[in-house]
This record gives sequence, structure tokens and C-alpha cells, in this order.
Amino acid sequence: MPIVPTPRRLILLRHAEATSSDLGSFSPDSDMARPLTQDGERAAMRCGIWLRENHLIPDTVLCSPAVRTQQTLAGIQGVLCPPPLENVFLCPEIYEAEPGALAMMLWQISDQARTVLLIGHNPGISEFARWLDSRNAQLDQGFAPGSLAVFKMSGSDLVPDQTSWANCSSTSLILHTFTRP
Repeated sequence: MPIVPTPRRLILLRHAEATSSDLGSFSPDSDMARPLTQDGERAAMRCGIWLRENHLIPDTVLCSPAVRTQQTLAGIQGVLCPPPLENVFLCPEIYEAEPGALAMMLWQISDQARTVLLIGHNPGISEFARWLDSRNAQLDQGFAPGSLAVFKMSGSDLVPDQTSWANCSSTSLILHTFTRP
């Protein structure tokens, strides 16, 4: 019986709920330092449980270096089996990134990667999701903190040697699941 390869999947995750900025402090440094709330910590763990239960263990993680995104990743890692995740990259360019910049990051991912998790911020994450699948009505509900969008690369389970992250686009990645565990 032939082995069917795992399709390439992209998981977009908006960080879980974070504390508000201090009054009068709207600098990028103070925004980057905002931690998760207790509800946010629990939501990050729920995201990890959902990923585990749906067999979506990432082999590559691109994460904004903001405290809240790193804490979201830590919450996920704490419930995945087996931890820790390998190939975790902190990418400053994710913070305030536009869809084109996020796409360029994907194009540079190794072809060995099958499941990529990108943890970032709004509006970048929601705009990127809409760029990838502009017709999907599920994305109309907004990308609340702790929301996950799972995209599958068309054809990557049939001809894995002919599909790659370098060629992914809005025509090759299709929304499979949108949820907020």
C-alpha cells in the first residue's frame, strides 16, 4: 500500500488575549512587552489541545518576538506531545506585517516543512488570511485573539515533490478550518 504524504498546511494564529497598553504608553516597545491575560493563557493552552487533537503538530514555527506571541507559543508547547517544537524562529518582521511580507516569509521556508505555524498580530494575520482566501465567508467574522486558520496547499498530498512553499500563493492555499478553540 503506497504511503500518502502529509499535505502541506499553514496554520495562522492570532496571539491569545493580551493585557491592554498602559494609559499614555503607546510606544512599540511597550506594545511588544504586553503579556497575556489569565484568560489568554488558558486560550493558548486550548489552541495547543485543539492542534494536538487534530493532528496538526507544526514542524516549523514563525513567531513574532512580542511577549504575547511568545507566551501563546509557550502555552501551545505545554500541551503538545511530544514537546518541544523544533524549528522555532522569532521573526521581528511579523509585527505589523502586511500580507505580502508574510507571503515572502513563507516562500523562504524549507521544502522539508509540511506543517507551518505562524503566530502574529492583527490586522496582519486577518489580512493575510483574507489575501489567501478572499471568498471564504468564515473569515468575515473577524480574527479574534486565539483564532486559528488552517490552510491546506492544494496538490501537496498528491505530488509533494512538485509543490513547495516557494510557490505558494492565494491560488494554492485553501482555507480548511477556521476556529477559536
